[in-house]
Amino acid sequence: MKAGIITIFDITNYGNRLQNYAVQYVLRQLGLTVVTYGCEPEMVTIKNSIKYLIHRATRYKLAGSASYWKKYRKLLSFYFFNEKYIKYKYYKTVDEIDKSADCFVIGSDQVWNPTWFDVPECKKEAFLLSFIEKEKKICFAPSFGLEHLPEVWKPWFTKYLNDMEYISVRENAGAAIVKELTGKEAEVLIDPTLMLSRQEWLKVARRPKYMKDGRAYIFVFFIGKVPEQAKKDMDFLVQKHDLKVVNIMDCTREEYVAGPDEFVYLISEAKIILTDSFHASVFSFIFDRPFWIYDRVNGEEMNSRLDTFLQKFDLTRKKKTCVDEADDFEADYKTGKMLLCHEQEKVYAFLHKSMKNIRK
Repeated sequence: MKAGIITIFDITNYGNRLQNYAVQYVLRQLGLTVVTYGCEPEMVTIKNSIKYLIHRATRYKLAGSASYWKKYRKLLSFYFFNEKYIKYKYYKTVDEIDKSADCFVIGSDQVWNPTWFDVPECKKEAFLLSFIEKEKKICFAPSFGLEHLPEVWKPWFTKYLNDMEYISVRENAGAAIVKELTGKEAEVLIDPTLMLSRQEWLKVARRPKYMKDGRAYIFVFFIGKVPEQAKKDMDFLVQKHDLKVVNIMDCTREEYVAGPDEFVYLISEAKIILTDSFHASVFSFIFDRPFWIYDRVNGEEMNSRLDTFLQKFDLTRKKKTCVDEADDFEADYKTGKMLLCHEQEKVYAFLHKSMKNIRK
């Protein structure tokens, strides 16, 4: 049996690429042959790759902007990850998607966040599986990424959500939106990255070449601006525990070029993680690493999925407001790990139920 994964294909987003790998992994565990469809434009070209190699060989003396080519090097790290781990195809319209697949899986990530539907326009058609019959539609924990759906999008979502027999979402706020629009009870499932064990993720992890000195480090990963409190906490931890800082979001640093496989490694070996990121928190939990979570500074509505995750796995204490903690490096997740086993079973039960018609 063949399955098509319809998801955001953001080649510069760590969580997005790792959730795509996880969805692919789970579907293969169910015996499916899988291909991911991405409608975002291809960003790595032969022409630019040749330019990059020339600029790198000349130590960027010819480059108009050395920082631009450093960003391109990061882009290449993601590209190589996709080439190694993700079977994928690009499409510009839904007509280019091979409809002969036995099912299409929407998820995970914020595929139901309509603020990202404008470019390319085919997203709104693809991300609600409007192009195929009802029996082939499978939901794998898609996320709205919003607390409330804009009014203008409610008719569109109502129409196509009603065309799905079984609906799952990634956060409680998403289930409330589905209930409001359709009256249906959506199942709240864990993010696909939580379906893989520590051992399975270590098969993906790759140690960066620049991690040579063996010195313990703080892994700093903020999607928004680094909060002032986090800066103070960072300084406190550096001084108190003689740690260095690794920040792959800072383009002035050597580690900026890290790919998704290096992201996994860096979290798995970190002394502590400071973040506003959902997936950085998830991987900290998977690898039993201490982590502190801060509210995102840019004001976007991103807290619902993180709050759902923290509540579900007994981790609400990981939201930090100050550094005056009795145990800076607490990482006792035994309760959460026991709950995780049950949540993983729920995912497989939901997918089996959703696929009952295509298995006949």
